[in-house]
Amino acid sequence: MGQSKKKANRRRQEEKEANWSELCPDLLRGIFKRLSFTALNRAKSVCSWWYSASRGCVPNQNQIPWLILFPHEEESNKNSSSCVLFVPEDQDKVYTSKNLGVDFAQSRCLTTCGSWLLMLNLLRDVDVYILNPLTGERIDLPDIDIPYARNYLRYNRACFRIDNKTKDYLVVMLCCRVFTKKGYNKWQKFPHLDCYEDFVYDHKHQKLYIRHANCLVNIWDLSGDNPRKDGTRTAVTVSGEFFMVSSIVQGCKTWHFHIYKKNQVDGKLVKVDSLGDEALIYDMGITVAANGIPGIKKNSIYFSGLDHDIHNRDHILVFDLTTRKIEPLPQCVFSSIRFSDARWFFPC
Repeated sequence: MGQSKKKANRRRQEEKEANWSELCPDLLRGIFKRLSFTALNRAKSVCSWWYSASRGCVPNQNQIPWLILFPHEEESNKNSSSCVLFVPEDQDKVYTSKNLGVDFAQSRCLTTCGSWLLMLNLLRDVDVYILNPLTGERIDLPDIDIPYARNYLRYNRACFRIDNKTKDYLVVMLCCRVFTKKGYNKWQKFPHLDCYEDFVYDHKHQKLYIRHANCLVNIWDLSGDNPRKDGTRTAVTVSGEFFMVSSIVQGCKTWHFHIYKKNQVDGKLVKVDSLGDEALIYDMGITVAANGIPGIKKNSIYFSGLDHDIHNRDHILVFDLTTRKIEPLPQCVFSSIRFSDARWFFPC
């Protein structure tokens, strides 16, 4: 028997003995629980055995935000029921969602929570709903029965939490000063929201931080059945520090960012020159770990310039705090995609 034939027979024998599709389910589950959201979903698609073993496995908390791109208005009645997903760790690849039965070209995303989007239907006055673009699940919310609610909602002043298993949720519309939760058939008044200037929602601890005109920050606990005031002490860092971030736009083209935090001794604002190994997702008001994370650049600010230059196709931008320069996300990704808006979110 020739040498090459012996090697071929040996390789076939090894492949027969090492059948990766029939590994012990307990071993597979032990591996799956250590995977990220993206890696776990890829593992599920290897074969039916791996898919079956993955049921009930919860991936490690995702540290890498994804970007969802909503179809351009001119796509209405054509491809407007699907969205495009940009996954930074895949760098130059984008994915198209399945048909979700929603006219995204006539809708607007107000905010995100995990894999869920809080959506406003622009064709109806106060049609607000929660949507999961990864599973297609939709939760309709009560109509907001207040004057000019449609105008208020356009300002994106909202936050919410939702439990992936029970689907319990609590939604706060700061612009309308109301909230609702699972089981409610109408919206309730949210107290003490007059004269606020900015807010940020800490999803991890379910805390809502509201900054007022006098720089006082009120903390609201949204983890219970109803919003509860939790004290007084505006982006939230991975370590739990609180920053105030100001942005300056010159000529609709040049952006400058300044970051401040309070001095613990005298309470005065102190300028912060670096985010270290973290990156700030400006629209979400939080930082994420970026050291060694594929596709996320540390000491940078990710933001959208759409509101300031509607004709700028490259409006998903990155501000490098080290060089103080702006650069778009990879041109190979967005050069051929027409989209009206985009939102960062954390798949889970």
